[in-house]
Amino acid sequence: MKNKNYKYDVALSFAGENRAYVEEVANSLRIKGVKVFYDLFEETNLWGKNLYEYLSEIYQNRARYTVLFISGFYNQKLWTNHERTSMQARAFQESKEYILPARFDDTEIPGILKTVGYINLKDRSPDEFASLIEKKIKKDQTFLKTKWSKISTLVNPKPFIFTVKLVNEKEESIKNAKWY
Repeated sequence: MKNKNYKYDVALSFAGENRAYVEEVANSLRIKGVKVFYDLFEETNLWGKNLYEYLSEIYQNRARYTVLFISGFYNQKLWTNHERTSMQARAFQESKEYILPARFDDTEIPGILKTVGYINLKDRSPDEFASLIEKKIKKDQTFLKTKWSKISTLVNPKPFIFTVKLVNEKEESIKNAKWY
């Protein structure tokens, strides 16, 4: 999906055992003005929804980035694996970074290659990590604004002037014709 009007700047995918850290990250992001999908911020919105379909839509189409908090617990959960497969479907369709791995430990996650850059969370506070996420989002937005300003200067903003000539079936000009 090539939707540039994402509902969220970032969606957070994590195991419940890591909630305390992730919640601090989510709160810090919210204070910084980042639009973040964090399940507890959406509690009333999620209430009654088919979560399998809804979360797939969030992680596949509605966030500019997804932060995948890697831990030994992540691999063991049904919901985190569902979120991961939705993210990976999006990442497969696009040839740019979308999944931003953050590691609590060295657990291997299916489909997340060892060559993908990640942030090590071992000695990083939730607020420090939230600042990195904010910088990543701002870098992306600055890049797009810079590219758009270059493109827009190449486009001539003057209106096009054109003439319409009406002819009859004998290819003769029709004078004083009115066009509605």
